[in-house]
Amino acid sequence: MVDASLGEIMTTCEKITWLLSEGEKWLKPEYRSSGRSMIHKKAKVEFHPLGVVGAIVSWNYPFHNIFNPMLAAVFSGNGIVIKVSENASWSGCFYFRIIQAALAAVGAPENLVDVITGFAETGEALVSSVDKIIFVGSPGVGRMIMRNASKTLTPVTLELGGKDAFIVCDDVDVPHVAQIAVRAALQSSGQNCAGAERFYVHRDIYALFVSQVAKIVKSVSAGPPLAGKYDMGALCLLEHSEKLQNLVNDALDKGAEILARGSFGHLSEGAVDQYFPPTVIVNVNHTMKLMQEEAFGPIMPIMKFNTDEEVVKLANDSRYGLGCAVFSGSQHRAREIAAQIQCGVAAINDFASNYMCQSLPFGGVKDSGFGRFAGVEGLRACCLVKSVVEDRWWPYIKTKIPKPIQYPVAENGFEFQESLVEALYGLNIWDRLRALVNVLKVLTEQNTPVSSRRND
Repeated sequence: MVDASLGEIMTTCEKITWLLSEGEKWLKPEYRSSGRSMIHKKAKVEFHPLGVVGAIVSWNYPFHNIFNPMLAAVFSGNGIVIKVSENASWSGCFYFRIIQAALAAVGAPENLVDVITGFAETGEALVSSVDKIIFVGSPGVGRMIMRNASKTLTPVTLELGGKDAFIVCDDVDVPHVAQIAVRAALQSSGQNCAGAERFYVHRDIYALFVSQVAKIVKSVSAGPPLAGKYDMGALCLLEHSEKLQNLVNDALDKGAEILARGSFGHLSEGAVDQYFPPTVIVNVNHTMKLMQEEAFGPIMPIMKFNTDEEVVKLANDSRYGLGCAVFSGSQHRAREIAAQIQCGVAAINDFASNYMCQSLPFGGVKDSGFGRFAGVEGLRACCLVKSVVEDRWWPYIKTKIPKPIQYPVAENGFEFQESLVEALYGLNIWDRLRALVNVLKVLTEQNTPVSSRRND
């Protein structure tokens, strides 16, 4: 074993990363095999159904969270059992009736898809009963599911939320981006795994941007949609408003300032705790929990930056890595920034549009999980991937073990193998030709009858 310093290890890792990036084109499917030493073979990759996929999904997008894993599982040939959140049981059962009607309409088996309700013990039973598990939820529960799945080595795909960065460069149309920013923070009352939770704005336009955002947020009202015209609805979980207020209080204690807040509608006494006013907070930094923990609520913490290099470091200073949105008057600049951010989903001059492109894979890195939904990658994730090799011109040309290395191995077996490797992979043409001559010589000797060799 060779001792190496941390610096040496990091340097080696950087070199490997560079080599991988330079050699990326050779990873394309058409370059997976040179075919040089396997000209008599043909190879392919087959994708077979796993069997039954289990999905445990969250409550924030109950329709999409059911249909997304269902389509991937069914279209790749599997059945699926979906456990919906206990906080979205009614809607889950409603959507299941739609699914049953669709299956009946195309003549598919009625038990191809099943939707179940329940609490933690139901989810645990599902994990131990399926051939693959898909989970959408929090990192804490995701780790529990991985532990349970490890008992049966059941493969998992995890989508565990995010703390997405929303980056605004100094060359943007500020009023235009401000509207998108507010939407990114307040959509679904902020209960959006791909929602923007950290806003980084270039110092040259910071004052203009926050004034535009504050003006918009002050005009937003929250309330029950059946009781009047409101811009934003309730929080799903009763206790969540308290968590959001704790995050705000921690930021205020560390020097942050509330710049603007929206208003409440006419709420009944029992509903007050399920609403949280849309809030803009400035003077934030990364020592605050609000910039590190997933809020999942209608809060916009805004922080200024000086250079593109600085904002990349800020965006990567998070244990989450689901997505990002980068805005710039130069698409090249925006792409350069987005390419350096550690996440699975990036939007250039837009917000979360990736999620609307079902041909694209969706998922994250770090505490945001691993594996992908949608796209070719999402379909293949629900498959057994099998590599198959067969003779190209069978039965006319078959694989045959050369005599020198047939059992029992001949005395010149090592010489033959060494020459064969040199003939195939030698550094120059002369070494290869010399080795090839030796291969033929060994084979000729091996095929010569014993009596003839004795006479010689």
